Amino acid sequence: MGGISVLLGAASSHWLQGIILSEHFDTFDTAVRFHMIHAIALILASIVKDNTSNSSLLNASVWGFLFGIIFFCGSLYLISISGYGLLGIVAPIGGVSFVAAWGLLAVGVIKSNKVARNS
Repeated sequence: MGGISVLLGAASSHWLQGIILSEHFDTFDTAVRFHMIHAIALILASIVKDNTSNSSLLNASVWGFLFGIIFFCGSLYLISISGYGLLGIVAPIGGVSFVAAWGLLAVGVIKSNKVARNS
């Protein structure tokens, strides 16, 4: 996911200049930024999940970050290229996925620390 974000960011600066609509360049930039931030979050959640015994919440967090990237960033990428603003109705699904994933990660870490202290 991080590599895809880097490629899309580079592509927007070089190869996609004529494809990304000028009025939506900021939208594309937002998608790339959120994509990279949540690719790193995806790695973090995966590492934490693999190093804890109680990982159901953390596993859900990983999936939440992945769905967020697909729905939030994906819809912004498509809007930037197509100009079809109605695709924006998909973005909140991804945004909610991101918020839920961060919450699940936090609760999962807190619960795993309590389990580790009680062991």
